[in-house]
Amino acid sequence: MPAEKTRSPTRLSGITALIMNGRWAIKQSELNDIVTGFNTYLKGNVAGDDVLTQVREARSRRAEQTQQAQDQSVGVAILPMHGTIFPRGSMMVDLCGALDAHSFAARVRAAANDSTVASIVLDVDSGGGAVSGVDVAAEAVRYAATQKRVTAVVNTMACSAAYWIASGATEIVVTPAGEVGSIGVIGTHTDETAWLDEQGLKVTYVRSTDRKALGQSAEAMDGAVLEQWQSEITRIHDLFVADIAAGRSVTVATAKKWGTGDVWFGQEAVDAGLADSVGTLDSVMQDHLTAAKPTPTSTVRQGQTRPAGETPQEGHVILTVKDRTGKTHTIDTESATAQADAQGTVTGLETGAYEAGVQQQRELMATALSIEVNDLTAERLKQVREAAWNGAAYRADLESKVAALATSVYGAENKTALDRMARLAGKAEIEDLQGMVDDLTAQKNAKFPNSRLSVDAPEKPEQEEDTQASATATVIGI
Repeated sequence: MPAEKTRSPTRLSGITALIMNGRWAIKQSELNDIVTGFNTYLKGNVAGDDVLTQVREARSRRAEQTQQAQDQSVGVAILPMHGTIFPRGSMMVDLCGALDAHSFAARVRAAANDSTVASIVLDVDSGGGAVSGVDVAAEAVRYAATQKRVTAVVNTMACSAAYWIASGATEIVVTPAGEVGSIGVIGTHTDETAWLDEQGLKVTYVRSTDRKALGQSAEAMDGAVLEQWQSEITRIHDLFVADIAAGRSVTVATAKKWGTGDVWFGQEAVDAGLADSVGTLDSVMQDHLTAAKPTPTSTVRQGQTRPAGETPQEGHVILTVKDRTGKTHTIDTESATAQADAQGTVTGLETGAYEAGVQQQRELMATALSIEVNDLTAERLKQVREAAWNGAAYRADLESKVAALATSVYGAENKTALDRMARLAGKAEIEDLQGMVDDLTAQKNAKFPNSRLSVDAPEKPEQEEDTQASATATVIGI
């Protein structure tokens, strides 16, 4: 009897590594499909050319439909987030059209920085995927939301890593039966020790340190191996929860309630706080297009039409000019004092521009010195000069700023993140400390654009919960 035909997993080494020893932020049913398909491949039952052609044609149709919708949506960027999320370079991305988190992040940032794009719509239909790269995509969505309106439409699934990414949007709209949640992280490990024993093979690992690359397929998942893996999975889960808390502007304690692996449908997701409203992609697009369309102006009153060939006549003209402060100046061209009013307005605008330039220079100087603009006094400058002569005092001042800013960004209850920032600050060079101050200041300004240091007061019963999530790392979970 001929031996059963099998295929080597090395031909798909990247996917093999993920399935046999990977960290996933994915809905269980989606992961089961991947594992089943991969096992089918290894048994030699690979899809034929007809099936692959159908997959590619379906992918092309989706891309064409998205492009057609984009062509009709001037001013609104439509970014699809469909399918399982895989790291860049994966054959699943190239062959089957799976989602590459890094490429998606690049498209989001490009739309955020495009001056012709008024708003962004994320069309989400994904059960999650591999953790690698999800943090990059999630950060890109949060950045875009600081630049313009970003609506994530759950059409019809945003689970695990997909929700991780979508949570940073300005708002999340879920279809009536849309599925949201499955927040958590799962690790897959294939134990081949029994099979190796049957084959009379023994694999030996030589490590430079005892805990290097534990969890290989030729060793059992127990003892120190299981302990290390569980620790890693837990830490990624905490990062996942912290990112969701930041994206949804809730406390970590509130986000932890969602991190159970459960899913919510439609209005349930809204009631639980994971989404903002129930709707459809069409209704969201109509809303965005209406907001992006400029309001037409006309000198003809509503209900009237100008006779053909009639030349518009000049009438009473009132000029309005808005200065840098937002104040509006009005000039009535038929007023006897119109010329004097115009001169006064010009003088006022010039003065305002000069004062704005001075203020801008003060802000630049304050930023360079890492102090508040209002503290830019002679006494404060003297202190800065003295600190520059005393390296230890200057360093202590920077470390103090890092601690204060970290508390504002991560919250006083997030001891893990604060301890980590303190350790980093203690080891950093002076120039790196200044960089930490700048980065944390940017995060604080993005998180509290109106200088609000509290986005969601935690409920008292939850203040004692263990909030070990660290929002400083950018790793993604499912």
